[in-house]
Amino acid sequence: MKSSYISAFALAIVSVSAQGSGGQGSKTTGGTGPYTAYYFEDATLPNHTIYQPKDPSKVGTKLPVIAWANGACSQDGISFASFLAQVASHGALAIAVGTIKGIPNTGAPPGSGTGGMSIWPERQRAAIDWAVKNAGKGNYTHVDGTRIAVWGQSCGGVESYANWNDSRVNSVGIFHSGLMSEAETKSTAGKINKPIFYFLGGPNDIAYKNGERDYAALPAGTPAWIGNDALGHGGAFNQLVDAGYFGIAGTRYMQWVLRGNETAGEWFKDGSAIKAGFKDEKKKSLENIKVTPIQ
Repeated sequence: MKSSYISAFALAIVSVSAQGSGGQGSKTTGGTGPYTAYYFEDATLPNHTIYQPKDPSKVGTKLPVIAWANGACSQDGISFASFLAQVASHGALAIAVGTIKGIPNTGAPPGSGTGGMSIWPERQRAAIDWAVKNAGKGNYTHVDGTRIAVWGQSCGGVESYANWNDSRVNSVGIFHSGLMSEAETKSTAGKINKPIFYFLGGPNDIAYKNGERDYAALPAGTPAWIGNDALGHGGAFNQLVDAGYFGIAGTRYMQWVLRGNETAGEWFKDGSAIKAGFKDEKKKSLENIKVTPIQ
């Protein structure tokens, strides 16, 4: 029974992608924040899509970086366009794996998760490499390469786990995901000492038990938050405009942990997440998050 469940989970998280959050229209994807965001490609970072405010100078500070790995470990750079534009419109630069037109997954992957799931964490790592190399230079003088988070949905969450220990990464965001086995939870989640936030889809999310298990295994003192909704695996991205309360949560997370906005952090402490639509909220050691406001 256990092995069949792991196989089913592996199949689900490499085949389910949040189709509804993407879009094939204008490059001006918007977001509800004060800085209208758009997405584009840069020849210096092949096979990735970049999201940022249309006029970064209006932000008044540098932008932190989110390296995003897609559901299904796909290379469709706009499959989460609404969500990433929403977060970027509040003052961030996000880099999604894949191009605007998308690229098929081909060839043997360099890494694999337990349960036979193939992952490509080096794609997300390439975004980190590029951000660090280009931050503060040329067209990216507005980017702060010292504030980087790895986020991912479903299979992309597993890829983010693979990059959590990169010394350049400040935080981890896990969306509808979790590690494949108890052994992997112990060896990976059991060692994480950076702020990590989980956004799950409740009991109808195939990754629910895995994500909850990972949260429970985090070491004492690791700042962590977890919340669920009732929309299942990818539901918030599929069904809600601008990813709904997932978009709000991602924005507050970015503002607090990457930009150093303590007021945004209160959203995770004072019941605002529950009011927004999350359920089964848990948190621990959030007082250990100490971030200087971005300049």
